[in-house]
Amino acid sequence: MRRSSLKKVVWHSFAIILVVVLVGVCALGPTTLACRSLQKVSIQLQWFTQAQFAGYYVALDKGWYRDEGIDLTIKPGGPALSPVDLVASGKSQFGTGLLADLCVAIQKGKEVISIGQIQQKNGLLLIAKKASGIEQPKDFVGKRVGVWLGSWEAQFDVLMANEGISLDDVEVISQGGSIGPFLEGNLDVASAMIYNEYQTVLESGLKAEDLNVIDYADYGLGFPGDTLFTSRKVAEQQPDLCVRMLRASLKGWQYAIDNPEEAVDIVLKYDESGVLNRQHQISMMKEISKLVQISGRDIGYTDRTTVRQTIYILRQGILGGMLQPEDVYTNDFWNQANEK
Repeated sequence: MRRSSLKKVVWHSFAIILVVVLVGVCALGPTTLACRSLQKVSIQLQWFTQAQFAGYYVALDKGWYRDEGIDLTIKPGGPALSPVDLVASGKSQFGTGLLADLCVAIQKGKEVISIGQIQQKNGLLLIAKKASGIEQPKDFVGKRVGVWLGSWEAQFDVLMANEGISLDDVEVISQGGSIGPFLEGNLDVASAMIYNEYQTVLESGLKAEDLNVIDYADYGLGFPGDTLFTSRKVAEQQPDLCVRMLRASLKGWQYAIDNPEEAVDIVLKYDESGVLNRQHQISMMKEISKLVQISGRDIGYTDRTTVRQTIYILRQGILGGMLQPEDVYTNDFWNQANEK
């Protein structure tokens, strides 16, 4: 047999073996990368890269989205971006945001739906320096109050409505991404997440006893926090994608909670700004864990009673129409993601 013919036989045999191997690998499971190409997907965060979103970064870094056939891009946000608008328009397939604000957006006609309640509590506070004498919402009248406008104001608006305070009597100022204006005295009251801005204020030298904290939960407004949501179009047309996205995300969140310092180090790898402080992020991760994993409830599960109560409270203050829990969320994908 001539050498060229021998080469053809060898290569033909190799090709047959390769096909057999791939077929065998594909038989192992539907998420095997050899069986399908990766699907490009993006998630739009509502804030900058930080430990608030550790679960997503961990799952990305560990390759768990790729294991689910997803080539994920995480898009950092900020006060000028609206994840709801970007997801509803199809510019991103998934987004994060506070449940109360998602309810308001849906009532206004945005075609989005929550598929996983990542934070069971939200940690949103209003803070004032004790020296200002501001101790309760009624003291806001005539004062400069910082609020994140666009995707975060639902709790503030319903608080003002419940307390009988007209927004015309309060100087509401767009707070932006820095707590600096509050520290410099340019805001009398500031919005603060317990895991971020509140910690930054304490790190600046102010002590807890130097502050008056107005906790929304003390006024019956302890709403759930960050939810993972998608458009109704994606939920209806690509349910398998929603299951895979949620399954990888939940795995990332559980790992981040179990390994907080490693999770922070992973987040720092993706911090293109280079401004994150590791110790601050570790403190954030500890506080985030308390919001994500609470006793008696699995990570990411949405409690219908809690959603119904949130809607009821919002309707008393700022929602203009009817809204049912099923308009806001579904646990269908969560149930499938957690099937054994």
